[in-house]
Amino acid sequence: MTVFQYPKTKHRRQLSPRQFKRYQSYKRYLQAEFSRVCVYCRQPDSSAPNLNFGVDHYRPKSIPRFANLVCDYDNLYYCCGSCNSRKNNDWPLDEKLGPYVVNPCDHEMAAHLRFNSKTGKVEARTPYGKHTEELLQLNDDALVQYRLGTLTTVRLLTAEIEQQELQLKAVAKQLKANLITQAEYAAEEQAINDDLTSLRYTLQALKGEVPLSSLRKTRLGITLIK
Repeated sequence: MTVFQYPKTKHRRQLSPRQFKRYQSYKRYLQAEFSRVCVYCRQPDSSAPNLNFGVDHYRPKSIPRFANLVCDYDNLYYCCGSCNSRKNNDWPLDEKLGPYVVNPCDHEMAAHLRFNSKTGKVEARTPYGKHTEELLQLNDDALVQYRLGTLTTVRLLTAEIEQQELQLKAVAKQLKANLITQAEYAAEEQAINDDLTSLRYTLQALKGEVPLSSLRKTRLGITLIK
């Protein structure tokens, strides 16, 4: 079960979108780049239809010396509205001392933050991790309960899918033994497969595994991805 877990290795950016005038234009690329999860709290954007996700400027756009990075793809991250709002314009006064909010491109995040699936909490492992956990309120009570509820639902869905798959095999055996007709088998198979489709989609949504549509490489003759 990988939901909410922090990556153990640094992320190497896979996409190279063209230079846009508005940083909001990068959102769709960042969603694909970071597998549709908030880079800070690891919540999938597919777990609820009304989640507010956006573009985070790691080096804050409100700081004048970072003005040239407003539309720099390497400075942009995909994150939920809560983390974006809480991170705001955070930046260390002394860049040598930090602390920094950890991100998946500059840091091995699992070395700084660990998700405990038993408690639903994010455990800080370093000063950078502690700063990130406190600033972004990663252990807010409502968020912890949400994570625990999601993990419980994932387990129940997984068990139900396994049960439905066993039922499908059992119906096939009944047909082979001539205990049911072909028509009865077809109806039962369709009903089970319909349930499985729904269950699998819900499970994918909770885990952030719903496939994204392909990114357009060109538009009106303009190259969008290098």
